[in-house]
Amino acid sequence: MLTTKHLINLCVLLFLVLSVGCTQLRFPGQLSDVLLNVHVTASEVSGTYTIAGETNLPQNTPLTVAAVRYLSVDNSTAAQFNPVPTYSILAYQTVKVVDGKWQTQLNLWQVAPNGKYQETWQLEQARLGIISFKPSKDVIFLATLTPVEKLSRLEQKLARQGMRLASGTVRSTPEGQRYAQANQTLAIALPRGETTPPQPQLDQVNYGWGYRYLIPKEPQNPYNLEFPGDRQTTAPPRPEEFLQ
Repeated sequence: MLTTKHLINLCVLLFLVLSVGCTQLRFPGQLSDVLLNVHVTASEVSGTYTIAGETNLPQNTPLTVAAVRYLSVDNSTAAQFNPVPTYSILAYQTVKVVDGKWQTQLNLWQVAPNGKYQETWQLEQARLGIISFKPSKDVIFLATLTPVEKLSRLEQKLARQGMRLASGTVRSTPEGQRYAQANQTLAIALPRGETTPPQPQLDQVNYGWGYRYLIPKEPQNPYNLEFPGDRQTTAPPRPEEFLQ
């Protein structure tokens, strides 16, 4: 016969079994979330960052890794026409999943014509002139899954493997295209310092035509074409050789 103490112990044991079972057991048809994370570390080279992550996506799944800084128009007149903040893609790279991991490096700094280190939007701002931007103090590092086929087809493949894309990672473009994305935000200051100014490329001069007003020098002729002072034959001149 069970005593009251035995009944209490049995109820406690049953509660523990049920609570543990709810967190560990997966019911038939229940899908687990796909792992997709981002880790960003600064490298020894200024302006360069290593972006890596782990995932259980299929082998060779392509990911687009990008660094983005948001900008607001720092001009009251221009802000009236475009009050919504814009953004600048500082750098991007495409990687593939290999054995559950992926990794790449992004260089956020560019070299201006005067040799100063700047970000992409700073180079464009110099061309715009009257418009100036106020940058956000943070840079967002994004790892985006944009399959060549529709995302629904990839979700079907994942479902057959008992996985699904987490609801918090799936987003849509204004055109309705769905994609999955993970991110990490870091506070990164603007570039500082300078280096040797780069040499202008021909595709950047005169809209790609280069310095067309400069006539290139002709190569030296390897043959001696000087007119001989004396005739090289003793035959009498032909009528065609005389001026008419």
